[in-house]
Amino acid sequence: MAVTLEFLTTDPEEIELATRYWAMNESCEFLAPLKELVPFRELTQSAQLAKFVRKIATARDHNHVCECGKLIPASARSDVKKSLRKSYRPCHECFEVMIRKKQAAEAAARAELDARLTSHIAYTKRQTIVYSQLKDDAALVLRALYDSVGPRLWNGRFTHAQCRDLTPYNPGPFINRLYEQGVLGDDPMAAHPGTYFLEDEELRLLLDEAQLFLLPDAELGCGQDVFERIMDRAFTDSETLWNLWLEYACDDVLWYLIDQCDLHNLEIELADLTKIRSTIRHGLHTHSVAQMWFIMWKVARDAAALSRRSYYSDRRATATIPGNIRKQLELSKQEGELRNDWNRQQAHIVGTLGMVFSEVFGIDEYFNGAAVLKMFERLGGPQKTSGEYPEIATAFMQDTLEMNTSMAALEAFAELIRAGLTTDDALMETIERNPELFHS
Repeated sequence: MAVTLEFLTTDPEEIELATRYWAMNESCEFLAPLKELVPFRELTQSAQLAKFVRKIATARDHNHVCECGKLIPASARSDVKKSLRKSYRPCHECFEVMIRKKQAAEAAARAELDARLTSHIAYTKRQTIVYSQLKDDAALVLRALYDSVGPRLWNGRFTHAQCRDLTPYNPGPFINRLYEQGVLGDDPMAAHPGTYFLEDEELRLLLDEAQLFLLPDAELGCGQDVFERIMDRAFTDSETLWNLWLEYACDDVLWYLIDQCDLHNLEIELADLTKIRSTIRHGLHTHSVAQMWFIMWKVARDAAALSRRSYYSDRRATATIPGNIRKQLELSKQEGELRNDWNRQQAHIVGTLGMVFSEVFGIDEYFNGAAVLKMFERLGGPQKTSGEYPEIATAFMQDTLEMNTSMAALEAFAELIRAGLTTDDALMETIERNPELFHS
């Protein structure tokens, strides 16, 4: 017999049944067919035998061995091995040892995590920042974040999910940047289990699940009046603001593309999404958000048309989108301006950050990249007084009339107005870009 039996009954008939059930020859072939073992008392079906035999005897297979050398029990005839092999699962005793070790390790890990969290909580309570030294992009995002979560920004707690209306598509990177810059803190005591964990002996957290709050000022503390002091500032860092606008505008355009793809049941691969984001950001240096929406609408429509062809799958069709966006940007240089009247859809929000850009700088989805960049560049430079512009305008007209360059100058001026510049900015920009049209 290739199994050893341990009987759990003293009934001779049951012992005989179990013995016949497990009896084998030297080739590990069972001697008694199952149909010959029934009926047995209440048992009438051979399918019921294995369950009943397990109750009256434990069979240990000599060909199925645990790492520790003990034989592994067989539940039914089909479990018996034809040749000697190590078991992929441990015996009962080894399994119990593994469970105890696992429980001990988990208890030690919990204790270590609790100790790290205690230290982290103490550190967070000591953290402060200096509001007057905040970068322009951080101050602007904080203003938008307040519009999104209200006073919870400093006297409560909030998560990524509660800031969904910060931007049109994904507010996470904007919030995470504030955390990484040390502007926002996290509160482990208010977090859900699993938010914090140990990895490579370091304390980690799932930032999109963390309970966040604005750190207090080192001298002023925090509160409504203190927060208003953050907002009462002049914005002068043109490069930082320009990069923030590009990030926000890219988020706005990407939402439109993903929405259009959803409309056509197309799903963009993650690797393609990274390429697309880079291309959109490049396009926004020149074009407006609305113009980029037009491109997104066109490439999504073209991909949907391709997906309906017999030799194109949805995935192959969607994979053409990154290249088609770049192609459309190249064509726009050759064929002229893109449509700039594409409207925001009803479900497509501006987001509180977009509203702050509009309130503070007067820019929106219809301002092209060149106009936005020029506006930001002027923030840190010397400002013309309102009284200087009439004199400059007079000199503009006189010079172009004398040099017979009026038409070219007016065309250059009109182009900048269409790009979204104010009259004063367009006037100065026309003079700076076209010195050959004016007296030196």
